[in-house]
Amino acid sequence: MAQSQKPVCTVCIRIRWFLLFAVPLVLLMGTQTDMQPPEIPLHEIVAQFILLALIIVLGWRIVEYRNERKAVTRLLEQKRQREARASNLDVTNED
Repeated sequence: MAQSQKPVCTVCIRIRWFLLFAVPLVLLMGTQTDMQPPEIPLHEIVAQFILLALIIVLGWRIVEYRNERKAVTRLLEQKRQREARASNLDVTNED
């Protein structure tokens, strides 16, 4: 049975990403051996990567918010100008 081509919701996408990372991690923890950990501090590298990703995402969200706010302000200004022109035309048409 073929599924319809509906857009996937944001929550479903987040759940899929979580499962993409969680399932292999659980499998790795379950199949641990008595091997010595590597000399490379992987936990520090991962922590730095997560911190960098957080900063990038936060910066991106701030930029998006500011751009959206500017766009809304610009649209409201255009609406005010159109309404002012329309009211000026109404006043001149009444004379």
